[in-house]
Amino acid sequence: MKLHLIDDDEDLHDLLKTYFEDLQIELTASERPNKGIEYIKTHQVDLVILDLMLPEMDGFEVCKKLREYNPDLPIIMLTAKGDDFNKIVGLELGADDYMAKPFNPRELFARIKTILRRFDRAKNHKLKDEHILYSATWDISLDLDSRQARVKEKDIDFTVTEFDLLKSLMENVGIVQSRDSLMNKVKGVDFEVFDRSIDVYISKLRQKLGDDPKNPEIIKTVWGVGYIFAKF
Repeated sequence: MKLHLIDDDEDLHDLLKTYFEDLQIELTASERPNKGIEYIKTHQVDLVILDLMLPEMDGFEVCKKLREYNPDLPIIMLTAKGDDFNKIVGLELGADDYMAKPFNPRELFARIKTILRRFDRAKNHKLKDEHILYSATWDISLDLDSRQARVKEKDIDFTVTEFDLLKSLMENVGIVQSRDSLMNKVKGVDFEVFDRSIDVYISKLRQKLGDDPKNPEIIKTVWGVGYIFAKF
């Protein structure tokens, strides 16, 4: 789980980083909202913890900008003001929950788990209905009906072979598949070429997915065996 905190209180940064480290959860933090927005746009983040009172712009404006960038990003808003008006405004702007300072980190963690479970259920239901394979970790989606692919909100053109290969890898996430197994699953699609050069197709997939060929994280090589789609 990867969380990002946008708050100008350095003591809170240290407190929450220490607390979440014990839970083996990665927490990054930004003191300035513009830096926080930029970080979220360039890094994988599962949930944002956002303070209301910030320099440069308030949390309401930050929430609006984050919602414009990613409507599905879970956001918990923090504030020293516990009045109903700020709570209502924050929720209307798209925050998923609201906590008044000071708060117990254990309660924050409980709310984070609740929100993420709700998002997972909604996502799984939506994707099941739409016949879509989706990796939240890498923001990769494959529409199995239209055979369209998106990576980090961008449409990606895959060849028939590349699409079927990625589909097989994603359908068997966390399972090592041998080269022979992968070839059998895409048999009939450029098979003769594929038979001679499966590694070339994996290389092309990594390139289009933005996976570092020297240190791949999405499609990993298991030497002497085959390939594995690491995680969703």
